[in-house]
Amino acid sequence: MTTILVTGATGRVGRHVVDGLRAAGVTVRALVRTPDLAGFPPDVELIQGDIYDPTAVRRAAADVDAAFLLWPSFSAEGAAAVIGELPRRVVYLSSLSAPSGGVWADVERLLRDAGKEWTFVRPGGFAVNAQSWATEFRTGDVVRVASPEAGRSLIHERDIAAVAVLAFLDDRHIGRIYGLTGPEVLTQAEQIRTIARATGKEMRVEALSDADARQAMLDLGADPILADSSVAYWASLVDNPEPVTTTVTELTGRPALTFAEWADEHAGEFRVLSTAEVGRQYVDALTTGRLDQALALTAPEVVRVAPLETGGEETEIKGTDAILENARRLNADIEYLNVDVLGPLLLDDHFAVRFTFDQLNVRTGTRSRTTKLSLCTVESGRITREEVFYYTPPRGS
Repeated sequence: MTTILVTGATGRVGRHVVDGLRAAGVTVRALVRTPDLAGFPPDVELIQGDIYDPTAVRRAAADVDAAFLLWPSFSAEGAAAVIGELPRRVVYLSSLSAPSGGVWADVERLLRDAGKEWTFVRPGGFAVNAQSWATEFRTGDVVRVASPEAGRSLIHERDIAAVAVLAFLDDRHIGRIYGLTGPEVLTQAEQIRTIARATGKEMRVEALSDADARQAMLDLGADPILADSSVAYWASLVDNPEPVTTTVTELTGRPALTFAEWADEHAGEFRVLSTAEVGRQYVDALTTGRLDQALALTAPEVVRVAPLETGGEETEIKGTDAILENARRLNADIEYLNVDVLGPLLLDDHFAVRFTFDQLNVRTGTRSRTTKLSLCTVESGRITREEVFYYTPPRGS
């Protein structure tokens, strides 16, 4: 059976690549930095490691038939060593701007030079990058953006993944380059208005100066050359909008997804969730094993108080990293066989949920049932505090 390695598997495109490959009956292996947060079904083999580490890539690529490559750096430095560890067949997530140079062109050249059987998937702007406006939607009524009238043909991340999956399933895609866009051009101001309609909130658009736009990119880790070229590119799109390709429809046999469809799917990310919505999503995430989604509903400085986890003391564990490390410690020897859930039960800005676990200590072989009650406080659509109480019935009861 074919096994495909997916790098960037927990990212915006990679998660859909994993889903698409599994749906096609392909065995999937994923290289992930934090397996605890991956949230994939048990049939996805997780290899812990970093894409920048050739040794980790070698370990992940052992005996696979092909690989999906996402190179997340603004520079191709170090990519040659990583590419050398990949299998012969590679589908690379490049960029529509690769012909103009930059990191995407550099990585494409390295794949060619390495003699790989490559397919280059070259999307234009990602619709999901509009999530950068989410904080402004949640906290005010103004979005400031560079070149509001820049015309963009943004593509849904699921369409990018769909093409990447197809490239793995048929050898006729080897050596092909696929330029991908969404089905229409919208200005950035029109994109913001589309999200506003999806969220039911009025928003104003103000132009961001070139200097401020450049600084925002530098703050995200871009080098000065890329920041300058990006600001100039957005300005150029006012008079010369991005092109529209029909590649998604030609390859998949269905219309490309629109930006309005993307906005409807992601509307919840642009508004402050109610306590009821946070509670429901939190319970759904935990009961389906999506710890990453559960943590996304917590504030960065969330506080957890669970006396039975900290020697009987009401010690505050602060921040998602510390809470995750505490969970690893507690669950190191535990296999959860079943869980029953009651809740969420709502009261003002709080919700409670009761979990009853049927669990096995894999070290001692002891099976037990434990009930955990979590009382969560919600502020501004995020969980800011969780108080946890346990009950383990005596053996034989």
